[in-house]
Amino acid sequence: MVATSKKASIKGALGRRRQKTAPPKTQGGDDTAELDRLVKEKIVSANNNKKWLKVKTALEETPRASNSSTRNWQETRGDECNDDGYSYSDESRDESALEHKSFDSCGSSTMGESLGHCGSSWDDEDQQENAFFEKSVKVETHQAVVKVLEHGNTQMLVLEANPTKGIPKCSEPDDVVIKVDCSTITLQDCMIRRGKWNDMQSLPFIPGSDIVGTITELGSPDLESRFRVGNLVAAVVPSGGNAKYAKVKAKELLLVPTGVDPVTALCISSTYVPAKQSLEAARSSGTPLTGANVLVIGANGPTALATIDLALLEGANVYATADKRHHDHLLSLGVKQCFPVNPLKWLPRLECKMDVVLDSVCLDGYESSAKALGPRGKLICTGMSATFTQGRIEGPLGIGDLRLLTASYQKARVKYRMHNACYYDKVESFKDQKAIYAQYFKYLCHIQAKGHFKPVVAARASLTMVSSLQKAIERGDTPYGVCVATPWLTREDL
Repeated sequence: MVATSKKASIKGALGRRRQKTAPPKTQGGDDTAELDRLVKEKIVSANNNKKWLKVKTALEETPRASNSSTRNWQETRGDECNDDGYSYSDESRDESALEHKSFDSCGSSTMGESLGHCGSSWDDEDQQENAFFEKSVKVETHQAVVKVLEHGNTQMLVLEANPTKGIPKCSEPDDVVIKVDCSTITLQDCMIRRGKWNDMQSLPFIPGSDIVGTITELGSPDLESRFRVGNLVAAVVPSGGNAKYAKVKAKELLLVPTGVDPVTALCISSTYVPAKQSLEAARSSGTPLTGANVLVIGANGPTALATIDLALLEGANVYATADKRHHDHLLSLGVKQCFPVNPLKWLPRLECKMDVVLDSVCLDGYESSAKALGPRGKLICTGMSATFTQGRIEGPLGIGDLRLLTASYQKARVKYRMHNACYYDKVESFKDQKAIYAQYFKYLCHIQAKGHFKPVVAARASLTMVSSLQKAIERGDTPYGVCVATPWLTREDL
């Protein structure tokens, strides 16, 4: 009776959705039979996973978005469209099963609920299909990757999931294959996907610039002096993380200290190490920042929040700029005073008063940030998000978009023209000074284990939800913290 009740409830929910969105009828088979198969698998999943009840309740109680739109996230490039909105090839239809999955955000609710608390207005199709129709793969050697096929919006994202395609293999002596536990989903991924970033990747590419996972294969016995199969490692790479398996170079890996869980290691490597190195670059003769005035520009981002965390840990007086909706949260962290993003609103009060300014926005070519410095102050430029997110920069005589050229100019200007400033790039720092990066990583893992700080995860998402999370990041609707892709959906997959 319980199974029958659940079946009827699910059928009713899907039936109501079918009436409102009117998806095309499946061409490759009987619609009712396909629905029965999905319902049966969800009931089996419910018997094995109590979280299904919570997910089902969330599905029934989720308010419908005011504006619905057509789904644009494809799992494969097949020609058929099921009632769940995905396209499937015949092969993936036969060999794969759907099941519901709940993703907790380190003590918060599921990803959809977390975004809802931040005022997110998900598209109706995205919320129901991405959050509740997850694809589970039961084959251990299965590889699944998120790929960007062409530059553009999230329609260019494709989830390739083919059970007959095995995991990557080492082809060079310095290759290492890792089974990905988690990887990052960032604004940088979104801008590279759109073709608007200063460090572009050749197409097609896999997003995700930070990875933590377990080594499954080494390309050469010579690597055994540093790594072993089964080691938990962190990788700092330009791309490739949003996958179940990744092939990287040994020089891109760091050993994760014993006792540190993968998600914590990912947060530390992707945000806290860059934050720590930025603060180190700002020091005068290696002295602590106790009592120093530190200004963080664009303070609501993951790395900026880590910077605030570490600066407060040293006893600095931290000031911040961000949209007004973020001020209460920043003040709750211990920020002394918050200001609007517009430099005209804060520069008159902070000019020549800051010992350290950290700017990841580059709203006006770092001019206002430099003016905020005191006589011996230091400006650390850690990014230029405004250059790429505020629209086209038109050249003279109608010459095309100059954003990439502008970014290159600003970076060179900081490096060679501004005596009191330096430019920090995480990937460059890792390549040029890996030993130093690794030492900071070990140190931060150590003090985190002692309880000195606690990394915050904004949301955890399966590979099928990467598209929705990228959309939320672009809208500024994600909770505070690091957005994490967790490619293995069930305990059985591990």
